[in-house]
Amino acid sequence: MTVSCWDWSDVSVEDAQRKADARALALAEKLRMGARLDRYAYGDRALHEEVVQTVGADAGTAVVTRNLYGTLVLNAARAMFMDVDFPDTGPAKPSGGMFGRLFGKPAPAAPDDREARAMQQVQSWAAQHSDLGVRVYRTCAGLRCLITSQPFDPKNAETISLLRGIGSDPLYVRLCQAQGCFRARLTPKPWRCGLASSPLARYPWNGSKEEAGFRAWLTKYERHMEGYSVCRLLTHVGPPLPHPEIAPVLELHDKFTCGPADQPLA
Repeated sequence: MTVSCWDWSDVSVEDAQRKADARALALAEKLRMGARLDRYAYGDRALHEEVVQTVGADAGTAVVTRNLYGTLVLNAARAMFMDVDFPDTGPAKPSGGMFGRLFGKPAPAAPDDREARAMQQVQSWAAQHSDLGVRVYRTCAGLRCLITSQPFDPKNAETISLLRGIGSDPLYVRLCQAQGCFRARLTPKPWRCGLASSPLARYPWNGSKEEAGFRAWLTKYERHMEGYSVCRLLTHVGPPLPHPEIAPVLELHDKFTCGPADQPLA
């Protein structure tokens, strides 16, 4: 049987290699003893992402990383981001009546009320938690909320209840628990601004040639994403002033994600 494993380090590549070797030996011993090997659940290991920037006086408030398909992601230790995705309703159905279908006249476009319904859901949730200050943003595929009035522990039961109550994606909730942070994408998805995803070279790169290929793609990506935004601020409800720990995260998030109001969201 052939198996593989990996490990990580905040110290050095050599330290990560030592940890990986130790894990490989432990795995081999399990195989020798006939122990059952369980697959790890989603998100219970550190992500393979390059650290680009740290936020906060002690570099513990948030970290900006670059994910597998090339976008920047904000990993916040205690600033709670919550996404509410629109339901996938599929392609629009014709609705012009028999006359329109017979004579080939296009039916008038039905208004997309997904944003209104999602906003109603968020506002209903916010009314039940009126002590919390919440900024609400429009994204390409839904709404993004940031609680600005206080920090939260991503693994706390109250946090999980709030995330589930507002309708966050269950996989995102699991990731928050496992990674001990909240995540928010800062730059557009490549395919939404006319560019293929990054080369399939997972960080850390296997040599300088692989890194050079990624950097070349990154230059093209940064050109393509000009003219696109990730978010558009819709409203703020509850207490207006951000908590001192949340303020630098909020400032960095809005600097990256919020462009002119007429820019397309990606």
